[in-house]
Amino acid sequence: MYKSLLQNFITTILAVFSVSLVLFILQVSPLEIYNNLFDGSFGNLDKISRTLLIATVMALAGFALIITFSAGLWNIGIEGQMLFGAIGATFIARTILGELFFAPVIIIIFGGIFGSLLGLLSAFLKIRFNVHEIFGGLGINFVASGLIVYLVIGPWKREGIASTGGTDLFPAASWINGFGESNFPVYPIVIAIFIFLLLFTLLSRTSLGLRLIATGANTDAADKFKIDAGKFIIYAFIFAGAIGGIAGSIQASSIHHKLVPGIAGGYGFLGILIALIAGRNLFTVVIISLVFASIMVGGVQLQLRLGLDSSFPYIIESVFVMAWLIIKASKVDAKLLRFIIKKEGNFE
Repeated sequence: MYKSLLQNFITTILAVFSVSLVLFILQVSPLEIYNNLFDGSFGNLDKISRTLLIATVMALAGFALIITFSAGLWNIGIEGQMLFGAIGATFIARTILGELFFAPVIIIIFGGIFGSLLGLLSAFLKIRFNVHEIFGGLGINFVASGLIVYLVIGPWKREGIASTGGTDLFPAASWINGFGESNFPVYPIVIAIFIFLLLFTLLSRTSLGLRLIATGANTDAADKFKIDAGKFIIYAFIFAGAIGGIAGSIQASSIHHKLVPGIAGGYGFLGILIALIAGRNLFTVVIISLVFASIMVGGVQLQLRLGLDSSFPYIIESVFVMAWLIIKASKVDAKLLRFIIKKEGNFE
């Protein structure tokens, strides 16, 4: 585990160096960019709170995808699972349960249930009708997006207004806020830590996790050793859908406080990149989510202070991802790690 963490740290440093080179080519000072990004994302408590909240949603999407990637599945439907989680949160917020003091707990539970149902649908399409999860996931995303638009301008529209601006605000009791008067996202972070520990235990300490990984590594071999691949595909999609649904419910109850079209914010698709970069390493998911959230939140400063185009943060993000993938493919980080180990002696 320590070798994996050190290797990912080396990859991060090399990726940041690659971003710096691109910034030099664009005739922009890397130090100035990094300073403004840091100040924009960690300059005060409000900025830190927003950065950590977005990083939490990204990390949850990444965690969900780690499960399905471990089982050899492309869970493209993660966006739809997040959208369904937001629908579940809104359903509770609009009932009498949304007025109760423990409403946030019910919202998180129902968000997970709604997301897992959509995950189950992906598994059903794959196992029963042999629909590849990529195509099934894309279809599910489309249906979930359309359903939210229908609900927002139809049954759940604001009083006297049929607008895609969203539903009425949730009751204050349904908001997942920070602790006390602070906006610091204590509860979402606690939920993410709990899921992190649960998945770490599941994937590395239980037979269920090992069977999931075995299913993803070689389905034929799994069948030979009497591992029911279909059953574990269902498990993977249900678990992933539940975590995606929880991420969507946090989006609805902690960030927007209502249901709006596109509430997933593209974090599901970004989670696919995060999971690919992380290579099934949960610690790396957290680190990359924090980096991406910092770029997104701090990127506003690049426009205000430096007058750069609004697309500039996405350029930085894209170069970082491409550099990471190239470094991994060329195994430069592994070679550097072996060199360090050789110099320092045995590293365990």
